[in-house]
Amino acid sequence: MNTISRRQFLKLASGIGLGIAIAPLKLEAASTSTLNQVWQQANQTPLLFDVTEYGTLSVADYPEPKLRSDVYNIHSDWNASPAALALAAESCIPLSWFAADLHREAVEQKLDSISESLHELIGCPGAAQKIMSNVRNNCGDSDCPEVVQEWLGNLNHGEFESVAQDIERWLAAEPNWAYEYEYFDDWADGQRAALNFFRNLDLDSISGINIEIIEGEHPGSTYYAAELTMDPEEANAIAESEAIPIRFRRVL
Repeated sequence: MNTISRRQFLKLASGIGLGIAIAPLKLEAASTSTLNQVWQQANQTPLLFDVTEYGTLSVADYPEPKLRSDVYNIHSDWNASPAALALAAESCIPLSWFAADLHREAVEQKLDSISESLHELIGCPGAAQKIMSNVRNNCGDSDCPEVVQEWLGNLNHGEFESVAQDIERWLAAEPNWAYEYEYFDDWADGQRAALNFFRNLDLDSISGINIEIIEGEHPGSTYYAAELTMDPEEANAIAESEAIPIRFRRVL
């Protein structure tokens, strides 16, 4: 068994609920003496994981996400400018889908606004239709990410304010759990947080505690999880004996 990196463990654990008396950023420069003190403190209140009957692990009492703003790690200044908004949409696939819908609506509104007056001015339905077709083509295909990115980056002030308000409402709404779940942030819920904790931990350093990382049970599977493949009580006994500040509890 490799020696556990206390620094690595504490940095990961402090991000998902382990209470320690030192800021995570200061752990990097903490002395060995300080790390040992924090390690002793962590063992008094170890990080708790829930274990289902199938072994799936979740961080216990982890805040359950309710809104899109809970599950997407979008940069805080996304609404500072059209360019920042375009970058945010590029970094979040579900947001890029929504932006494509907004572009589609904007194109239709533009066409509707000129359609009636164009028919009145030209009087020839065929010519008017050709102009409308050219306008639509110039607006670009809403299903093309590059088109939507360019549109977002070049919004004028009024357009930007309107689109930003639409996105704020989108972020404040409940996500479509079926279609968006696989795009959630790595730490969005307890199961994901547990997965990424153990994925980033040297599992050989806790080899007595049998953890398996599952990244899809079969091709096309969306089941990603860390699983405990041993009896939770046995795992707890090992963790306590080895002074590893993690514990497991069974849940239904």
